[in-house]
Amino acid sequence: KNHPCGCACFCARPRLSPPRRALATAAAHAEHRGATRSTMAVFALATVAAVSQRDILSNLTASYDASMRPGQALEGSCAAEAAPDRVNVETDVSVIHTINQVSKSYRLDGYLIASWSDPRLVFDASCQRLHFGAMKDLGIWAPQLNFPHARSLTVGGGSGKMAADGESVYIHPDGKVDWIRAMHVEMYCGGFSFGKLPYDIQYCDFSIASLGSSPQDLELYWLVSNEILQMKVDADPFTSGEWAAHPVSRQSNQSIPILGIPPALRNPFGATSAVTMCFSLTRSSYTSSTLTILVAVLLVLASWSGFFISPAAAPARIALAFLCFLMVLNNLNAVYRSLPQLQSDDRVWLSDFLIGTMVFNFLALLEYAAVNAGMRLKANLDKQDKPDKPASKFALPSSAQRRLADCARLDEVMRVFFPLAYFLYMGIMYAVLPLYPHNEGCIGI
Repeated sequence: KNHPCGCACFCARPRLSPPRRALATAAAHAEHRGATRSTMAVFALATVAAVSQRDILSNLTASYDASMRPGQALEGSCAAEAAPDRVNVETDVSVIHTINQVSKSYRLDGYLIASWSDPRLVFDASCQRLHFGAMKDLGIWAPQLNFPHARSLTVGGGSGKMAADGESVYIHPDGKVDWIRAMHVEMYCGGFSFGKLPYDIQYCDFSIASLGSSPQDLELYWLVSNEILQMKVDADPFTSGEWAAHPVSRQSNQSIPILGIPPALRNPFGATSAVTMCFSLTRSSYTSSTLTILVAVLLVLASWSGFFISPAAAPARIALAFLCFLMVLNNLNAVYRSLPQLQSDDRVWLSDFLIGTMVFNFLALLEYAAVNAGMRLKANLDKQDKPDKPASKFALPSSAQRRLADCARLDEVMRVFFPLAYFLYMGIMYAVLPLYPHNEGCIGI
């Protein structure tokens, strides 16, 4: 208790006899040596695991023929009777953007996932899985996947941004291979139909195929079920501007014809296996209906208000009717600019509606011309009724003049008839909207 440190625990520690103290010291040293050896063993195992991935792959591919698919390798030859290989594919779409209805195309950004089993790559399960950065450096078989409707495609690797995105290859102990690549693709959609614009729904086909293989060699299936995909889309819907995308149907292992490839270069079956997906693009018609249509209706009402302006104010009446006509014409041209080149028999509801609206505005201009002519004829009649005023040498018979002079009162009729006629026209146009041509679903590959 008189120790300089004043440590109570030291003072309370029981004194050990020399033999016991020696045994305790030896045990402490042994424990320390064991912990050190364990730490070194863990570090050594981690180092071996880190550097032995390439060695494991080298052993697996020592007698590996990358030109033969797994099914042929099991048969021991490239015989056509070999069982087809199944490849599961999936597109993890991050965003759908740049939906261009003029060029009938859209862009996808996301990841292309392919998964298959290769018995030649089975290895000891002591290693959880092998992870590599690029498929081209591994020397193993991989399916050649293509997008039949792609206008431009960049998948994995590449340069610029794609070099940063890159790709990943995972080889599992049971021989399963997962190949994940970043994907940027512009797809053509031939299903655009604008008959019911702006209340249209477009349908597009999306397909992935292996053009170098026949259905007897390779079978492609979607990796994720339709139910899971629908749940994902419902939780996080795809939207792009005024469009919202929804999956409609998906098909696996579809045999599609090989188009755009010379017959001499096609496989003997002339077709390939593909996975296809049909999805809809629903237009949020706020821009087209709420703005374009509403503005058109307001311009007609503006023309109607001109009937309450005195016919004597010719500049105001003419300017109002003419400007309303030109503004509707400008909106009609904007609609045509937003559409691809149409055939002569292609009918678009919105353009027909605007043409009718433009005619109503032009009628307001013609109506004022008739009112002005009636006013002049009425003034001429008043002159004829006064004996001290000479009649015009171009005067018509009095009965005809009086009938035409009634046009001066045309404003009173148009104040009632004009809006009723226009709203009747709107009702007819919305009634015939379902009769305009449109697609009920995807038109096929």
